Amino acid sequence: MEKFVLFMENTGFSLVAVIFTAVLGYLIIGNLLKMLKLALLASSLDNALVNFVLTLVRFALLLALLLLCLAGLGIPLTGIVGAISAATLAIGIAVKDILSSVANGIVLVINCPFKEGDFVEIGSVSGTIKEVKLMHTVLTTPDNRQVMLPNSQVFTTSITNYSINDTRRIDLPVDVDYAEDPEKVKRILLEVASKHPMVLTDPAPTCHYNYAKDSSISFNVRIWCRRTDYWTVTWDLNEQLTKTLMENGIQIPFPQVTVSYRQDKEVTE
Repeated sequence: MEKFVLFMENTGFSLVAVIFTAVLGYLIIGNLLKMLKLALLASSLDNALVNFVLTLVRFALLLALLLLCLAGLGIPLTGIVGAISAATLAIGIAVKDILSSVANGIVLVINCPFKEGDFVEIGSVSGTIKEVKLMHTVLTTPDNRQVMLPNSQVFTTSITNYSINDTRRIDLPVDVDYAEDPEKVKRILLEVASKHPMVLTDPAPTCHYNYAKDSSISFNVRIWCRRTDYWTVTWDLNEQLTKTLMENGIQIPFPQVTVSYRQDKEVTE
């Protein structure tokens, strides 16, 4: 009992206070994070970035709680801070690529070039943004594959966001035979494009002579639609344009080569 009383007088009460502080601090941090999450979800911040911000705040608060508990035990923080700095430097050199991804992730949160649900093309990878994590950006490809790109790669690669604007332009190339009347072909193509219910009237559809190929004359049908209708309009018009041209007797050529030869006259001495 005397040893126990001596222990409590020297260390025990401090230890109990530190344990109480740790438990209470952990509960307070949990409640603060819940309130912060509700505030972030109610703000204009994209849902994909909420978890990213919460992870950073959780790490900072837990580190502060750890230092507070160490100070309560009477451990000098100067040496700990120095040790943490040295360890951070050593770890930073060893995992510089990881730290680069984290730093680039913070920049992505600030710049916000995309949001959850956007269809983007990052380098050679296309997909829908699912989540922005501390070190990775998660995409779901059109064929339902999940791709995790390091934020360092995302930050240094060109990003094409197909969902940022409400409308998109579609260019449909159409090839016909050289023997066909260009004006008739243009009239048919414009009629078909204008009748589609998802094609916008402003800007109106246009059709222009594009260029001559080896076996055909190429036209370009240019239309505008809402970005949510992009693939539906593309697939519909690809089928309707071809079908209507064939119904009107317009020949759609296949690759062919015309060979001509010349017979030279015999040279007599």
